[in-house]
Amino acid sequence: MTTSQFPRHLDRRQFGLGLAGLALSASAAPSWAQQPGVEKIVVAESQGFSWAIPYLVTGKNYWKNHGIEATTLQFTSGRLAFDAAVAGKAQFATSTDSVVGLAGANGVPAVIVAEFSRLSSGMVVAARTDRGIRSGAQLKGKRVATTIGTSGHYFLSRFLSLHGLALKDVTLVNLRGPDAVTAAVKGDIDAFAWGWDAGQKAVADSGGKVQVLDDTGLEKVFLSHYVLTASESLVQGKPRLVEAAVRSLLDAEKFYRAQAADAVALVAERTKATVETTKAGLDTVSIGVRLDNRLLDDLVLNAQWAVEAGLATPPKEDLRALYRKLIYADALKAAAPDRVTLA
Repeated sequence: MTTSQFPRHLDRRQFGLGLAGLALSASAAPSWAQQPGVEKIVVAESQGFSWAIPYLVTGKNYWKNHGIEATTLQFTSGRLAFDAAVAGKAQFATSTDSVVGLAGANGVPAVIVAEFSRLSSGMVVAARTDRGIRSGAQLKGKRVATTIGTSGHYFLSRFLSLHGLALKDVTLVNLRGPDAVTAAVKGDIDAFAWGWDAGQKAVADSGGKVQVLDDTGLEKVFLSHYVLTASESLVQGKPRLVEAAVRSLLDAEKFYRAQAADAVALVAERTKATVETTKAGLDTVSIGVRLDNRLLDDLVLNAQWAVEAGLATPPKEDLRALYRKLIYADALKAAAPDRVTLA
């Protein structure tokens, strides 16, 4: 496997360098920890319909219901949003279990405080048909793009496994999602692994030269969890703020279920997509604020992948015990105890 801008090992410092260049000093108290009155926070958000619930929190300003004044930073991937929070640029980040799994394997002190959606079919592999690629097996030896260290990277490894392949069987190109779409349309790469909406755009823009590959059976090997994360220091220092954030997610879920058409329209506006495309995408998503054993199981699988891919060294601690500590359940237990079913 060859890569572009691909470090063989990501340490805890590198995880905080993606956005800010500097991680939080362990001895320095964050400025937000000293603010009285209304809590003013920053939330780092990723892009795509899968992040519907936090988009609705912002769009409907459910933060205000719980004494929070929030601003958002927008990023093209959950990994970049997570980096912002690790670097102290945000109190919360929307990310995926694969990002947290990789970070935890490298000793990064950040935790999941709630999951808000999950899906198997929200990520795709889109490929150039004029390169002879019409099935996953035909990716062998091809240039395939994704963003290293993200859910796209993990997804690609699982997709390849469906066809008897591994990451070493392709030439991996490190590109952000939007750049991968452009590269595929131009013919600079043979395929890419990214979100469903990115795949649809590549198909539409390529004049018939790109197609989304069949993913039959994917649910057996891949489930992506979309989560709200926070630093350990925030969880320990401001548990009431964390609970307020979780309650805001629950408010947004309630709105989504009660006024689905309005919710889809708000998400479409946020993602700059059509209502029809957004609804089609959300139909593939299981919405629900929760913390359960499937999340924990998949965090362990993510860690095993990170080690096998050379992105982390094997942790000394038992993986299941390690990742159970990286799920902070107290806030959701206080807000909606029936939503927590962790063993």
